[in-house]
Amino acid sequence: MAIEAQIPPATRRAAKRARSLLAVLSDDPYEFTVDQWHERNLELYDVLVGRRLIDPQVVPPEAHRYLTASLINADNPAAMDPQNSGHVRAQNENVVHYGLCLGVPKRCLTIALEAGFIHDLNKSVNEPLRRDRYAVRDERREIKPEMVTLAESVGLNHLGERTKKALEGATHLPRGALSREVMRALDLCIVHHGLGSSLFIQRLLDGRNEWWGAEFVDPQTGVRLIVHPPQPPLTLESTIHDLADSTQQMQGGVAWLQKYPFGFWKDSGRSYWEMISGTEAEATGDIPMSLLLQVEVETATCRGIVACARRDGLVDATGDRALEKAILLATRFSRAWADDSPAYLAKARGQSLYHHLAAALNITPEQAVAKAKAASPGSAKSRALEEHILASAKKVDARRSRDLSRRIERCTPRV
Repeated sequence: MAIEAQIPPATRRAAKRARSLLAVLSDDPYEFTVDQWHERNLELYDVLVGRRLIDPQVVPPEAHRYLTASLINADNPAAMDPQNSGHVRAQNENVVHYGLCLGVPKRCLTIALEAGFIHDLNKSVNEPLRRDRYAVRDERREIKPEMVTLAESVGLNHLGERTKKALEGATHLPRGALSREVMRALDLCIVHHGLGSSLFIQRLLDGRNEWWGAEFVDPQTGVRLIVHPPQPPLTLESTIHDLADSTQQMQGGVAWLQKYPFGFWKDSGRSYWEMISGTEAEATGDIPMSLLLQVEVETATCRGIVACARRDGLVDATGDRALEKAILLATRFSRAWADDSPAYLAKARGQSLYHHLAAALNITPEQAVAKAKAASPGSAKSRALEEHILASAKKVDARRSRDLSRRIERCTPRV
């Protein structure tokens, strides 16, 4: 089927434009079909163009529609993964958050956001890898043609051929084509975020990962089995993009639950409390095994990204302070959700998981903590709690959506 034939009719998109900004931001991507994810990309782009926050001269609407249709469709395994759609949604909205907090030029925000729309759409086994200067090589220094394991799809997807090929195609459109300059900026933004935003990926490539490290570095000889290409230079666009990607790793909510307690950690035997509010004593090696620990680790990663941007002259002291504040704002709902301290549990209007469980079960927050400590994903005891935990996660997402909606409203230029 031709790419143009996959683009939803204009009448459907026009009807969607009537939705409020908050309604667009409040969509639940975990329940999306591929077509709904596809349409939301188009709608969010339209909303931000309409508010003059991104520049359609930098990424024309035809190019955005082409990239969306090329990459978000039933032929792409990464687009069929609801966990991925939640990850990408959080990434996109964090790009907007950081861009507006820092007050970056529209060109910068447009490039960072477009990279966010498509950055994670190589993430599946058997996806081809690049063969250019950003090719991955094996221990013999020969080009690795594709990702063949789950670990490789997690650790190398930013070097996939699929998005690179789509970007190249967008420069050849008869109307509204990407410029070569913007195409390169988008491409390098995606390449950079793999190592630029994730301590997890850096440690994975160094073999310091208890799950998959031996796939990347031979534990006996120390020889690198997978050789990552050198990073491209840091830019303001990749700074915003990297901050957004690192931040989504530590944002509680539905996407986080599906990725961790309901996903990666389901068979770990750890309780819900350990996964959300566990302290350093419960950490396992290099992997922060709770949301609270992820907030610590990824906040440090974000501060490192800002320090690199300051070192390279991309932000000044004022920008440094603005980004530090933005990091705290981006994580405040997660910190509150995981807070089980006596002082916070005593707050009548607290927004922790335990306050939400207490209200749903007609118990005290302290009793809710005890219930969360006694149940874990997949156990018989979890069934009674899981629905309430998911409802609590949706409240976290709703608070974050309202907060971003207000920030966009404040930053929209007045006519």
